[in-house]
Amino acid sequence: MIEWLWASTPAFDLWKFLLTIFLVVNFKNLPLVFHYRIFRPIIQSAFGEKRRHQFISIKNGDKTLPLVFLPCITTTYTPMLEADYNLHKSNSTYFTDLDASRSHLLSYLCYSGISVVDKELTTEGKKGMLAAIIGSVSTSFKKEIRILQQYEVWSRILTWDKKWLYIVTHFVQKGSVKHACFVTNMLPGGHICGKCGGANGASAVRPVVFATSVSKYVFKKGRFTVAPERLLRASGLFGDSDKLGGEDSAKSSGAKDGTAIGEVVENERAKGFKYAEAWDELESLHAEFAGENEIASCIPAIGHFDDVAGYGFSFS
Repeated sequence: MIEWLWASTPAFDLWKFLLTIFLVVNFKNLPLVFHYRIFRPIIQSAFGEKRRHQFISIKNGDKTLPLVFLPCITTTYTPMLEADYNLHKSNSTYFTDLDASRSHLLSYLCYSGISVVDKELTTEGKKGMLAAIIGSVSTSFKKEIRILQQYEVWSRILTWDKKWLYIVTHFVQKGSVKHACFVTNMLPGGHICGKCGGANGASAVRPVVFATSVSKYVFKKGRFTVAPERLLRASGLFGDSDKLGGEDSAKSSGAKDGTAIGEVVENERAKGFKYAEAWDELESLHAEFAGENEIASCIPAIGHFDDVAGYGFSFS
């Protein structure tokens, strides 16, 4: 086999063969592939009805689970160009996977709501395009991801306040979590497949988590800030209740014991908000750039060292 391959390579040149292999292995890092990963779920949600949710909650046995807090899952891998000197996935490359995963999550849950609110704000005289803008991202690394290893990216909404929408993302070893239940395979009546929680459902083994990230988004139309709750409500994720925790949405959720889906959502939001509050304490570090005894116009430093400065522009 090796002799045949070596004898046949001169026909199409060895370097072309090697270049083809290199490009295939590193397809994820080719030009415009990142943009494809970001915009594909947005376009699918805009033109594909199957990419839009039809329920505000799902029933898994006796439990009623709000759709707004369920994760979306993507599978990807570590190409050679994402490897560091240890032949592990470089920490800096996690952020492109975060962008792609969050694009799938927000497109599926909120595309319809963003369209509705955008039209409402335009009618109110607000100018500009309604956009989701990333405010900050924090990642905690726990275990390395090897080169060419496949892994899963799980993103879900953690909580929100009057300005920010918080999303938590877990990088998980592929196969360590048995996800047999998907909203996209929903059965009539809002029931999922029924495999979760049983012998064929989620694995009892603790999943292998490589890293965990928290991101926060602000929604802007021009200079006007849109409350995340308004977008989520316009997306039909809270049912008919006018206020979270109200009883009006019980009829939409199918919740038992009189528990409204709005109350379930608010309890889960409050549960996640303690993490958001702790994370927001780091925002004060912006003011610590210059110490108390230092003058902004003249800050002592170790030195100014060379890096790949390139031929870019310096904007002031």
